[in-house]
Amino acid sequence: MSSSRVTMKDIAARLGVSVNTVHKVVANKPGVSDAVRARVLLAAEEMGYRRNENASVLRRRDLKVVVCLPSPEQEGGFHFAYLWRGVERYEAESRDRGLVFDARPFNVGCYAQVLEEVLEQAEAGERPDGMIAHAPVEPGTVELLTKISKLGVSVVLVDGDCPCTGRIGAAVAGYPEAGSLMAEQAANLLSGVPGAKKILLLAGDPRTDAHADAARAFHAYLDERGLDYAVCDLYGAHERVDELREKVEALLSDDNAPGLVCSVFAVGSEVVADVVMELRLVGKIRVIASDLSPENVIAMRRGVFANIVYKDPITLAYRGARMLGEYLLRGEMPAESVLRGATDLVFRSNLDEYCRLAGVEA
Repeated sequence: MSSSRVTMKDIAARLGVSVNTVHKVVANKPGVSDAVRARVLLAAEEMGYRRNENASVLRRRDLKVVVCLPSPEQEGGFHFAYLWRGVERYEAESRDRGLVFDARPFNVGCYAQVLEEVLEQAEAGERPDGMIAHAPVEPGTVELLTKISKLGVSVVLVDGDCPCTGRIGAAVAGYPEAGSLMAEQAANLLSGVPGAKKILLLAGDPRTDAHADAARAFHAYLDERGLDYAVCDLYGAHERVDELREKVEALLSDDNAPGLVCSVFAVGSEVVADVVMELRLVGKIRVIASDLSPENVIAMRRGVFANIVYKDPITLAYRGARMLGEYLLRGEMPAESVLRGATDLVFRSNLDEYCRLAGVEA
């Protein structure tokens, strides 16, 4: 046979194996026994098969990935900007692999609108091959993302999980671990301090799994160890920042103010930092914050924060993007459908090191 006419299908037919098996061998992928691999390679050589790398690359250039994450602007700079940075890091690495990224940032409350646009385009024949999406919370966004997935779009969720959407995988920060770590350090900070039994916990949005998981784990850690601290949960997140600020200011101005404040999310951490500075409470009330935003780094260097719980959103989003990219390029389901990120406790002594890792300049 002429080498230009020999295909993987020809080799598969000759050996009585699947085309997928032949593809794994010629692409040097795992999942094939040594004996079968040897047979395929021998047949390929005898038949004059030559892999067309150029055609493979040309096919891959058509793979379009839509990225739907909260906007990195304004309040999004606290956390979401670092998710974008992680996706962009993978995009830069895969620039020559045939993946084209289409960024669709959305503002708070506008997720459904962006998903509707993606769905309409997919139904009109402009279906993307894959999608990196923020884990949905509202029923409407869950429904829209499920419809997109059912149209054949491979979806990987970042910063949370929602299996009912039909996603192929998710990259999830260790929010329960973060909550437990925060509670452990809270107990350490208050241990031996006379009368210090009150903790104010900024618990974020209870509808957001990330916030709810961290707050739940915070309470569980204290309860399981019989630590009788009085924890006051204060709810409110991105769309209620002004209201949250007023409540924090009122609670910290009270004569019976808590001895420690913890925030499970970045925006809440900045709110606390502002209030502590305005009320001149630096050194009087201890604070454990979340996430390495530039504002939080500055606050820690000024002594406002005792610690910061860091969940490495850059690496988290990078791993999610890589999961989707490898699936689209190789056609194999990820070995682990849920990737969990690491959680660390930052002190002033190691702050510079973590800033370098996160690429934070402050």
